[in-house]
Amino acid sequence: MRRGAAAAVCLALLGAAALLPVAGPGAAGARAETPECSWHRHAKRVVRHVRRHGKRQRVVRVRHWWTCDAAAGDPGGTPSPPAPPPPEPEPTANRLGVRASEYYFILSRPSVSAGELTIELNDQGEDAHDLHLQREGGGEEPVFEIEETQSLQHSTAKFDLPAGTYKLWCSLPQHREKGMETTLVVSG
Repeated sequence: MRRGAAAAVCLALLGAAALLPVAGPGAAGARAETPECSWHRHAKRVVRHVRRHGKRQRVVRVRHWWTCDAAAGDPGGTPSPPAPPPPEPEPTANRLGVRASEYYFILSRPSVSAGELTIELNDQGEDAHDLHLQREGGGEEPVFEIEETQSLQHSTAKFDLPAGTYKLWCSLPQHREKGMETTLVVSG
């Protein structure tokens, strides 16, 4: 008799719950509308690989979430404030990052604009490195240089470079011979 009474109570509670209104985005399968929002349910398939009983198994689940999109019409009739104008883009400084490691350079970009150029030499290798720049075909032109930078340190220098193609190299013994040189294009 007890089991029958418990079942009756459960059925009564389930029936009462079914009569309650479904509200809010947390309700499963419901799409609630409010004056401020239009709720939308999203789903994404998530695949994971887990170990169970010593074996690798593929587990697929579906992840659900809700987003609120602003309602198209404002029931209060109050106009929304105008959007602020986008900020002016700041002029980007003419910069070049050069990462040095054992017997190679990596440039942050292959070309830069002519004029004042800020170069940062970042030594990520085990040895010290320096950096020399000279325009190709300019035998008499000056050689720009950044002094020797110790391992895991960086140095910065500014140069005024005219347009052209420049060779960059490390002048320490045997470094250039082992391939520590590259090319930079300075466009005008």
